[in-house]
Amino acid sequence: MLNRKQFLQGTLGALMAPAIIRTAVAQTTAIRCVLNWSLAGDTAPFFLAAERGYFAEEKLEVTLDTSNGSGDAVTRVASGAYQMGVADVATLVEFAVRQPNVVPRTVMMLFDRSPQAVMTMKRSGITKLSELPGRVMGIGTSDGASRLFPALLRKNGLDIDKIEKKSITPPLREPMLITGQVDAACAYDFTSWFNLKARGVKREDVNIIYYADNGLDLYSNSIIAGRSILEGNPEAVRRFTRAAAKGWRDAMAEPAAAAAVLKKQSALIDTAIETERVTWIRDNEVRTAHTLQNGIGKIDPERLKSDIATVAAGFGLSATPALEAIYDDRFLPEIADRAIGLR
Repeated sequence: MLNRKQFLQGTLGALMAPAIIRTAVAQTTAIRCVLNWSLAGDTAPFFLAAERGYFAEEKLEVTLDTSNGSGDAVTRVASGAYQMGVADVATLVEFAVRQPNVVPRTVMMLFDRSPQAVMTMKRSGITKLSELPGRVMGIGTSDGASRLFPALLRKNGLDIDKIEKKSITPPLREPMLITGQVDAACAYDFTSWFNLKARGVKREDVNIIYYADNGLDLYSNSIIAGRSILEGNPEAVRRFTRAAAKGWRDAMAEPAAAAAVLKKQSALIDTAIETERVTWIRDNEVRTAHTLQNGIGKIDPERLKSDIATVAAGFGLSATPALEAIYDDRFLPEIADRAIGLR
């Protein structure tokens, strides 16, 4: 027979057990993720992952915030203010040289093909890089496409000093192309083209000269993770990439659904334009022969090493970071969660 003390201990234990179980089941990990730009087609897959409960299924409470670009995103993650983010690999390489002790790492690649391009209007007559000397080129002060432009020219044996350079800002780039103030401009295809389209330009009136088609096909946007979460909670990183991969998988198969989710974030979103943008990103940056076979996110280590060296030389960096300083290969989800073939 149980004595009074044994009875009370057993009863108290029975009463407490369900509460302990409920706490364990309900416990979630809060993650702040900073995206690499504003609300648009290239950020839509993350909101789709949230909408469809993929983060919740992984017991993650994810906050998605926009930013002023890859440099801003890398800085916020490196500071510890955000645990996860999205950033261009070239920006990460540069940061690794300046701040090697706090640089975040890429944990999943998103863009297998570079979106960097030289944009021209057809009337300029410029259809290839060799036709740029003697013309006016719009070049930004900090965007990746502009900063790698000299490396692109060197790769193709062209002298940048023979091109007239005009400094431009992103809001003025497309108006200056349309009005002929510049003959060409460095840009990301899915940003510049849709800015032109919004101003009434037709696709047949635009030439897009890709860096990727001219010897500079670099990996681009990727999911990054901060040092603290990589070291302190790697399982949360693994769960995040798995949920995000499902969002990208779904967005590539259902661009309209991804755009519709963006509309819920802002009434200013044009769902028709963003549906086209997601489709464009899928067809031009994400879906390659490599990703159709291996799924989104799978990298070629030798290619990434080459990219790092190219960026270091193109940016004039004082050192070339090792692959391990940029990329952590522990977090790639199963291929079923990131397969991007048409469904």
